[in-house]
Amino acid sequence: MLAVLGEQEALGFALTGMEVLRVRDPAAARLALREAAENAEAGLVIVEEALLAHLEGPERERLLASNRPIFIPIRIELAWVPEGQALEDDYVAKLIRHAVGYQLNIQL
Repeated sequence: MLAVLGEQEALGFALTGMEVLRVRDPAAARLALREAAENAEAGLVIVEEALLAHLEGPERERLLASNRPIFIPIRIELAWVPEGQALEDDYVAKLIRHAVGYQLNIQL
């Protein structure tokens, strides 16, 4: 497992013992994502969603369609928000759809 994150966001992930590629700018993000794609030992790559925006469309789609490693984009918002205004349900559904491969409808 590997994570590609910005400097501040990487701190928490590094505390878990996970290998983290820290990036400071768009050029470093592109290089780190390409390096992660070629890492034969990484089965799963967690990547900050905003960093994917620095890739050209076809390259971004190729990474997201990869079977090994599997790229999981996550949204990281480092801001306090009022209770009840955290991540939307559709964001969680999007993550599940990406990981599983199809939409799950969960009713509570």
